[in-house]
Amino acid sequence: MRTFLKNTILLITAIVFLSFNVSLKTFEFMYPKRKHTIIALALNADNFGKFSKEWRGKDYYYYSKGKEGMNCSILYYKLSEEERLALVEIPRITFGTSDINPVYPSTYFSTNSNLKDYETNVETWGDLTDDFMFRQSDITEFQGVKMKRKHMYAYCMPDKDLFVQVHLSKPDYTSSDSTVMRQILNSLVKKGNKDRKSEK
Repeated sequence: MRTFLKNTILLITAIVFLSFNVSLKTFEFMYPKRKHTIIALALNADNFGKFSKEWRGKDYYYYSKGKEGMNCSILYYKLSEEERLALVEIPRITFGTSDINPVYPSTYFSTNSNLKDYETNVETWGDLTDDFMFRQSDITEFQGVKMKRKHMYAYCMPDKDLFVQVHLSKPDYTSSDSTVMRQILNSLVKKGNKDRKSEK
């Protein structure tokens, strides 16, 4: 019986993986006029189309709603000099970490999430030496309304004054939806050229 269940799970995972990879397209994002801030991720081209773009003050925001109900957004959060001192420089000096590290945006966004009080099944993963750190949570109730929504996040820091949050969400999600969302996050690549001479 255990062997049957194990084989069934492996088969379902393989089907989801193959269906995810049928028509993948690599989408690239960057903070305007800073090519070294490019990140890329793979999404199902049949599901996700063009991303809208907008300035939010000094922040830059990308958004697309997939045909299957999955949402994807990318926020480039521009740090003020005061924020850079408080959120990057002081922790860097205190803990001896690098000046560009995914732990800084991960800590900032997860601490300041407007969904924080409603999150359950919170899980984080990733290493301080990686380009990205990750988090997931479930929302089962929001302001008294019952729901079932999965949220997954990736965080990176492409420049000394920029935090990035990649956010995927899906209402009424299934276990296969969760698998696909993880695969999307696993496809993330920090492509920006760290040598800025070409941009000067």
